[in-house]
Amino acid sequence: MKISYVMIVLNGMPYIKANLEGIYESAHEIIIVEGAEQQGMFSANPDGSSNDGTVEFIKAFPDPDKKIKLVQGKWPFKLDMQNHAVEIATGDYIWLVDSDEIYKKEDIKKITQMLINDPTIYQINVPLLHFWKGYNWILDTTVVARASANRIFKLQKPCYFTTHRPPTMFYPNLQKETVRKSIKRRQRNLLNVIDYKVLEKQGIYIYHYSYVLEKQVWQKMNLYKTYGWEKPWKMDLLDWYHNCFMKWSPETRVEIEKKYTIIPCAEGSNTKPFVGTHPTQMKTIMEGTQ
Repeated sequence: MKISYVMIVLNGMPYIKANLEGIYESAHEIIIVEGAEQQGMFSANPDGSSNDGTVEFIKAFPDPDKKIKLVQGKWPFKLDMQNHAVEIATGDYIWLVDSDEIYKKEDIKKITQMLINDPTIYQINVPLLHFWKGYNWILDTTVVARASANRIFKLQKPCYFTTHRPPTMFYPNLQKETVRKSIKRRQRNLLNVIDYKVLEKQGIYIYHYSYVLEKQVWQKMNLYKTYGWEKPWKMDLLDWYHNCFMKWSPETRVEIEKKYTIIPCAEGSNTKPFVGTHPTQMKTIMEGTQ
């Protein structure tokens, strides 16, 4: 089973280290598409590249089997970055990984075995644990859209992503063009899609660290602001950053969570203590940031 991991990244430090350490052994190839989309240039170098040492780290990362393919540039949209990776990928499956999404190595083996056992699988959605303001609290939400992520797709060319949020793969030889616009709600009837609850029952998760570090959350809120998402979300994202994220603590959580949704696009979300263990490759990062 050949897995083509695909990472689109801008300013992925420090979690990209744990990410690559977790996936390297199981990878057929790791395609890293680096750089800013047009609306994210405010957080990039003038050439569109990461300004936090991400590129330098990738180039220095041990790659004895020559699995890592680094592609750099300025990009119109994140969707273009994903589809460029699809064009050059040579595996049996595309496995999307964000730089701050970490897997336990044993969970990767379990998912890979699922694909080996059932080659009719076209997509696997993976449950998420969203860590919040550190490594001891996670998002507690009833919002299904924030509970899982579309991450693994059969690579059966010609195929391409039609959307980035959520990632949605389109297979022209299997799906009619007239169905394309409604693919997200009808895909389960067309292809073999594994629901995230199947993995959740086995205790398999993505460990997602995007709401841990102040600089990453600040970049995220400013990017969402440039997307124009404040109006549909009916909120001021920088106010949320200063008065929700920055002021939240275990002592203030009850008061703050009465006023703010903990994840901007997830109505009704709040926090709860994390009970469990982190991926082992997170150890050095956690020790260095606590």
